[in-house]
Formats: sequence, structure tokens, C-alpha cells
Amino acid sequence: MMNDLTSLFIRLIELVAEYRTPLLFFACAGLGAAGAWLIAGMAFREHLLDTPNERSSHTVPTPRGGGIGILAAFIMAGLTLRIPTTFLFAAILISAVSFYGDYIRISVRVRLVLQVISTLMLLFPLLPRLSAQYAQSAFGVSPLLFLLILAAIFLFLIGTANFYNFMDGINGIAGLSGVIGFGLLGLATLYRPNPDPFQTPLSLLSLCIALACVGYLPFNMPRARVFMGDVGSILLGFVFAGLVVTLARNYLEMVCFTALLFPFYADELTTMVVRLRDRENLTRSHRRHLYQLLVNEFGIVHWKISAAYAVAQLAIGVGTLIAYPCGVSTVLMFLAVCFAGFTLLTAEVRKRVSKRGAPPPA
Repeated sequence: MMNDLTSLFIRLIELVAEYRTPLLFFACAGLGAAGAWLIAGMAFREHLLDTPNERSSHTVPTPRGGGIGILAAFIMAGLTLRIPTTFLFAAILISAVSFYGDYIRISVRVRLVLQVISTLMLLFPLLPRLSAQYAQSAFGVSPLLFLLILAAIFLFLIGTANFYNFMDGINGIAGLSGVIGFGLLGLATLYRPNPDPFQTPLSLLSLCIALACVGYLPFNMPRARVFMGDVGSILLGFVFAGLVVTLARNYLEMVCFTALLFPFYADELTTMVVRLRDRENLTRSHRRHLYQLLVNEFGIVHWKISAAYAVAQLAIGVGTLIAYPCGVSTVLMFLAVCFAGFTLLTAEVRKRVSKRGAPPPA
């Protein structure tokens, strides 16, 4: 009897080892769903309720923090795939602080300090790799230029974490963007030739996060039983940027991978320009993004706008990856056309809102 149990246990371990990746995928999707289900149904979720106000795009109090399952999936996948420890700890730190912020309001200054610490934790071990990339690039060997590029990457990491959070304002938009952005990034890098030691683990991690977002989505779209919260949105933005920087082998790849989240960057950047023009405080909540105008001022249901953003993200992301072998000029021209089109669209929408005489509250 004991021998039979031992044989069964050994066989079970062999099966788990053989099918480790599919099991990990299923587990990540399950954790993404479990976290959202837990927050949506927990007895003390009142502490996490997001109460509607004049700057909200929802009308019913809804618990936030449903992205805790995505964080759990990230931790499990990171440990299983043995991703760099500094990457893992940096993302956990920034997400844990954000989850605390879902309960209790944390000042912008404290958030920013902790985000800087997390970013430096992720970035410091990458310095030799980034230095080698710069040496092989066409920019020369100027130390000053390299420092400027490092500063840009630093801002990119922090900026993407916050951009993703700012764009998580209607049902489904953050989850769908996570599925497409991380899914495309994982598929684009998983089978590249001449992989480095971390390419496969980080590519699989990207796919795991995409599947965690798949698990989360039914609880947030079309009707939101739970919101992702800062714990999920800031984590997704930070990890996406970290994967872009870590997986890119040159600056053109970095640009192409960044474009896999194109609608988020385009919407946030154009909105920032409008708010700076109007001399608004950029740290204050608002609803002046394009997606918010379409929902709040034109009355289009959330899921349709989220789906439209997802379709645009998929088309631009795939188009950028197709353009990559054609070189820098083709990629930049394609992205410039896309950004010009987005800018014209948002300008037209804002113009119509102004004609209605009902400018969105700042």
C-alpha cells in the first residue's frame, strides 16, 4: 500500500514538472479571478468602497482592490519562473504600498518616494546591460547622453506605473489593455533567436499576467462588481515598463514594445497637454481623458469604449511589430501617423464637448 502511494506521488510530481507551464497559466488565471471574487464578496469590503463623486465615471459604490489576485499571480509566477529577485521585490513593494493606499489615502509625496525606491531597485541591476546597449547603439560614447537616456528610462518606469493607474477609470479598460499588452509582449519575445537567460522566464511571466487579467475581467466588465484598484493598475504599469526595459535588446525594440500600450500613452499625454494649457493641478483627480469624455459626455456604455481601445491597441501593437524589421524610419512614421490620428480624434471630441457648453469637471 505504501509503495503504491509513493509511486502515485512520484508520478504526480513528474506530471506537474512535465506540464508546469500550462498549470502555471491556469493557476494565474484562477488567481486573477479569485482575487476579484474575494474583494467583491468579502464581509468588510466597505473599507474598500469607491464612492462615486463628480469626477467619477461610475454611479454605484464599488469595492476597489480586485487587482490583488493579479498581484498574487505575479508573485507565484515570478517565484516559479525564477525571475530576477530585484524585479520581483520592486514590483511587490510598489503594489503592496498601492494596496495600502486603496484602504487609506497616502500623500502623493509618500507614494512618489516609494515609487522612486522601487524603480531604483529594478533599474540598478540593469545598468551593465543598458550600458552595453548604449555602447552598441548609433548614439556614440558620450557619458552625458547615456545619463540622459537613463533618466528617460527612469521616468518611463515611474510614468507608466502612474499612467496605467490614471487610465483605469471605466469598466474593463485596464483589464483588456493588460490582456493585449502583456499578451503581445510575451508572444513577441518568447521565441526570439539567441535568447539570454531571462528571456524565456520574463516572456512567460508576461503571458501569466495577461491570463491573470483574463481571470479578473468577468468581475469588472460589462458590469463592475469590483474595481482593480491601485494594487492592480500600478502593478501592471510598473511591471509592463520593467518588462519592456528588460526584454528589449536595443532602443528600437524598446520603442516597439512600448507601443503595445499605445492608446494609454496617447490618451494620457494628450490629456496632460490640455490640462497644462488650462493650468490645472496634475495631481488632482479629473475626468478629461478621451475615454472619460466619451462615457460621461456622450453617454456611451463603458464596455464599448473599452473594447474600442482594445481593438486600437491590438491593431497598433501588431502593426508596430510588423513594421519593426523594416527599420527605425518605418516604425517612427507608423507611430507618428497613429498619434496624429489619435490627436485629431481627441481634439474633435473636446471641441464637441465645448460646443455643448458642458466642460468636464477638472
